[in-house]
Amino acid sequence: MLKLALSILYLGLWTASFSQNDSITNYLKNNSSTIDLLNPIFHFNEDFYTNDVFFFGFIHGSEKPQKFDLELLKDLNKHGVRHYAPEVDYSLAYFFNKYLSSGDEAILDFACHQYRIRVPQDASVQFKNKWKNIYEYNKSLPEKDQISIIGLDKEYSKELTLTHLAYIAPENPTGVDIIDSLKFFKNLKLKEINIISRKPVYKSGKNWEYFFGTEKTAFYKRFVSKYKKDSISLLKAFGENSNDLKHLMSQSKTLNRENIIYENFQKLCMSLTENQEKVYLNYGYFHIQQQKVNNKMPLAGLIKKQLNINIISIVGMLSYSECLKGRKLNSTGSISIKGTKFKGASYNGYHSSKTWDGDHLFERVNGINRVKKISKNDEVRLFRLDNNSSPFFNRMLFADFNRGGKKWRVEKNAVTNDYFQYILFIKNSKSNIPLEEETTCKQ
Repeated sequence: MLKLALSILYLGLWTASFSQNDSITNYLKNNSSTIDLLNPIFHFNEDFYTNDVFFFGFIHGSEKPQKFDLELLKDLNKHGVRHYAPEVDYSLAYFFNKYLSSGDEAILDFACHQYRIRVPQDASVQFKNKWKNIYEYNKSLPEKDQISIIGLDKEYSKELTLTHLAYIAPENPTGVDIIDSLKFFKNLKLKEINIISRKPVYKSGKNWEYFFGTEKTAFYKRFVSKYKKDSISLLKAFGENSNDLKHLMSQSKTLNRENIIYENFQKLCMSLTENQEKVYLNYGYFHIQQQKVNNKMPLAGLIKKQLNINIISIVGMLSYSECLKGRKLNSTGSISIKGTKFKGASYNGYHSSKTWDGDHLFERVNGINRVKKISKNDEVRLFRLDNNSSPFFNRMLFADFNRGGKKWRVEKNAVTNDYFQYILFIKNSKSNIPLEEETTCKQ
C-alpha cells in the first residue's frame, strides 16, 4: 500500500513538472520571433520603446552580436533614440564622435586600435565595419536625429586621454605653458608594444605604464599634477571645452569599474532622461544584468535600484558559435626594461574558441536547450520573457549558468525577469577577425 501511495505521489509530481515544463515551452514559442540580420524586423511591442534606457549585453568576440548591435541601434533610432553608449570611455567616445562627424578613417583606425586595450576580443574587422555602417546611416538622417556617442567607461589609457586633451586644447596660445605644449601631442600615433607575458610586471609591484609609458603618458602625469594645483586657471584657459576637461580630471581613482561607469551615467545621462531623451547601452554580458551576480551589483542593477528610470535588458546567448580568444604571437627573444626581463613577441595570426559560448560542457546556461529546441533552424531568434502570464516572473532559468565547474551565483529567490527581459539566441556565429587581419579580409 505504501509503495502504491509513493508511486501515485511520484506520478503526480512528474505530471506537474511535465505540465509546467510544457507551459514554459509553449510560452517561449508564442513569445519569440525569427530575426533576419540582413533585413531585420523587430517585433517589439510599443511598451518596449517607452523605456528610458536599453541594454544589450553579449559574450565578447563573436561576429553576429556586432551585427545585431548595429541593427538594434538603427531600430531604436527610428523610435527616437539618439544616444549610444558602447563599452568605451569618455575619450574614446570623443574620437568615435569625431569620426562620425568627419568620416576621417585615420581617426576611426586610431579609435579601433585603442579599443584593443579595453576589449581585445571585439577590436576586430567586424567592429570597425560596424562603425563604418553607423557613419553611413547617420549621413542619411537629418542632423537632429543623428546618433551621438557617450563614453561612460573607466579611463583605460593615459595616452588616449592625453591625445583627447590635445585635440580639445585652445588653438591659440594661452600663456599657460602646460596647455600650450599640448599641441605637440595632437597626433594619432599608435604605440605598438607586443609582449607575451605581463606576469613580470605584476610581480614587480609596479604598474604597466612604469615600464611602457610613452611620452604622452609622462606628459599626462605632469598635466594632472598641474591641474590639482591650479584647476581654476586651466579650466578658464580651456574656455568652451572646460566641462570636458573637468570631467576628464574628475574620474574616480578609488571606485571599482562598475561604480565608475554608474557614476559617469549619472553625470552624462541623467539630464538626458530627465528631458525625455533615451539612451542605448551596449556592454558585455555581466554589465546588463539587473540584479546581483556573485554578490556584485552590475551596472544595469545599479541604475535600476538607485535611479527612478525605466530600463530593459536584452541578453545575447550563443550556440554552435566561435569567439575570438586572442592573437597568436611569435617569440622574438627576451628584452630588458628597467631591470625587468620580458619575452618579446610579434603578431602571427589569431585563435578562436567554441568553449565560451554558453552552450558547451565547459560553460552551460541553465535552460539553453529549451531555446535551442524552439529555434530549430533559425540562426537568430528573439525571446520576450516579460509578457503577460510569463512563467519567468516566478521561475529562474537562463540567468544562472556554470563555467568551468563554478556556478554563476544569482540571488536567493530571484527570478529570470529580475535579471533581464529578452534573450537574443544566436547560432552559428563565426569568430571575430582581429584588426591586424583587416588587409586580408573582404570588407
